[in-house]
Amino acid sequence: MEFKPKLNIKDDTDPEPVVPPEKSRRPQRMAAEKLRKSHNIRRPLAAVLKLAGKVFIFAAAAALLLGSIFFAYTSDVFAVHNIAVEGCRRADVRGLEDIIRSEFPAHILRIDLPSLRDRLEQQPWIRRVEIRRILPSDLVVSVQERIPAAIIEVRGELMVADAEGVLLDRYQSNYGKLDVPVFKGLLGDDASGYHRQQDENAARVKLGLEMLADLDAGSPSYAGRISEVDVSDRSNLKVLLVDDTPELILGDRDFLRRFRRFMSNVDGYRQAKLMYGEMTSIDLRFDGEIVYHARRPPLGGSAPVRP
Repeated sequence: MEFKPKLNIKDDTDPEPVVPPEKSRRPQRMAAEKLRKSHNIRRPLAAVLKLAGKVFIFAAAAALLLGSIFFAYTSDVFAVHNIAVEGCRRADVRGLEDIIRSEFPAHILRIDLPSLRDRLEQQPWIRRVEIRRILPSDLVVSVQERIPAAIIEVRGELMVADAEGVLLDRYQSNYGKLDVPVFKGLLGDDASGYHRQQDENAARVKLGLEMLADLDAGSPSYAGRISEVDVSDRSNLKVLLVDDTPELILGDRDFLRRFRRFMSNVDGYRQAKLMYGEMTSIDLRFDGEIVYHARRPPLGGSAPVRP
């Protein structure tokens, strides 16, 4: 009897069993979700750590800066030691140093430079000041001084002023080279009174200097013949000659033309003196004529003479 065992032979044509897709993808999705959750947690944490780092660095820098500033404004290293004053010929250098040390902080960084400049420019001889800090402890003060331009009389006392009418000092022998006429007719009984009327006095001095410059432009000898300038009336300047007594009345304009007319008619002036004696004033304000005012005229108070 033949026995034929039944073999379980797999047919290649039979289809392989297919795993349901849902069961095979679920672990992958779960892993992906866990990874996303992990990333979602790490990102805010990294941002917080980054921000905290920035805050720490900023706080450290701010603390360092504040500490440096506190040190700079409290340390004796920045106390003012040396004050160098440049450009002074007549201004009192020691007086300027005393003002800086007595009226302003001893710490170089605490000194308000604009306020210090304004204070120093109040001194008579100082026109302009520039100030520099040289750390840690030096100040350099560069001074531009005022230049004497006029001699003025204040109640019988001679003073020196600059071209802006600012009083500088009493007239002294070391100003002997200042060959200018004396200005009279200014306001104030003394230097303090003059300062109280500074604007008006400055305007009078400037007008007088403009008149002298106008004459000097015509001939250098013209201004040299004047000994006094009366600026008591800005609308009517008067001058006194070096070698004569009458005032020349020039008005407020055309100074050179009017003075030149007088100089070209010296002969007529001499004739008038022979006829009428000494003159008190000579009025040059009228075009085409010169009016002489005699001390004791025989007839009338004035004698007009046409040039």
